[in-house]
Amino acid sequence: MKIGEIKDKIRSLKKDYKKIETNFYPGILDDEQEATLFENEKAIVFVVQEPNRYRAFFAFADGDFLSELLLQIPDGTVMEYIFRPKKNPLKKIFENGNMEKYSTYIRSTICYSGNPFSIPEEGRRKLLEQMYEPTFGEYAEKKDAVELYNLTKKTFDVLCDDVFTLEQWDKIIERKECLLHRENGNIVTFYVWRLEGRKLYSNMVVNEGPANFSYNLERRIFEEMWSKGIRIFYAWYNIKNKKALKRGNEKTEELIKSKEIIYNDIYIKNNNQEEFE
Repeated sequence: MKIGEIKDKIRSLKKDYKKIETNFYPGILDDEQEATLFENEKAIVFVVQEPNRYRAFFAFADGDFLSELLLQIPDGTVMEYIFRPKKNPLKKIFENGNMEKYSTYIRSTICYSGNPFSIPEEGRRKLLEQMYEPTFGEYAEKKDAVELYNLTKKTFDVLCDDVFTLEQWDKIIERKECLLHRENGNIVTFYVWRLEGRKLYSNMVVNEGPANFSYNLERRIFEEMWSKGIRIFYAWYNIKNKKALKRGNEKTEELIKSKEIIYNDIYIKNNNQEEFE
C-alpha cells in the first residue's frame, strides 16, 4: 500500500478516536512509497524498506491494539519513538509487542546568546584552541562519494545511524554540506551538517586522525554559520557515547539562551536483523 493511502487511514483513526499516538510525521516518507500495512480496529503499523533496514511506523488509539500488531511484524524490523520525558511512556506497550530496546539517542538543541568559541578553553581542549586553523579542510567532491560511503558504513551502525547511500552522498556533496581532510591522499576526517532554516544540524563526524582535525572542521563551519546569523545548533548523540556528550567548553553555559533535550528510543523486533547488501 502507498504511504498516501496509509495517511488517509491515520486521519480516519484520529477522527474516530479523537486522540492518537504516532511516530509518523509529515515529510518523513514520500506519498508514493510502498509499505506493508498491519491494522486492526484501533491501531495501524506499516513497514517500509530503507537502504539498510526495515523500519516500522505506527498510529494507535489503544496501546493493547498496537502491541497486537507489533507481534505480527517481521523479525529484525527497527522502530523509533521520540519523547521528551526521561522515561519512555510507551515502553511497556512496545515490550508487549516483543520489541527489544536496541539503543537510545539524545538530541541537544542549543540557542546561544554569544559565540561559545569566544570563551577561552581550559585543560586539554586549550591545545585544540591553540591549534585551530580557520581554513582547514576542503569540500568533498563527487569522486569522494565511494570513500565517504565506505568510511561511514565502517564507522556507524546501519540499524540506527545515518549511513547514506551513494545517491545521498552525491546530493550532500552537491549541496556542499561535507568538509573533509586527507592524509597521504586518503580521507581521515570529515564533517557533515545541514542548515535547516535558522538552525544548524551537526549530522556526523568521523575522525581517524588527531583531535584537532575534527575540531578544526566543526569550528570552521560553526564560525561561518555564526557570521550568517545562525544561533541555534543541534545534534543527536548515542547515550552510550559519553565522550561526545561531554565534549565542549563547560564555561560556555553563561552564553546558552535556551537548551532543549529530547530522546529517541530505537527498538528492534527480536534483534534478528539480516544485513542488507
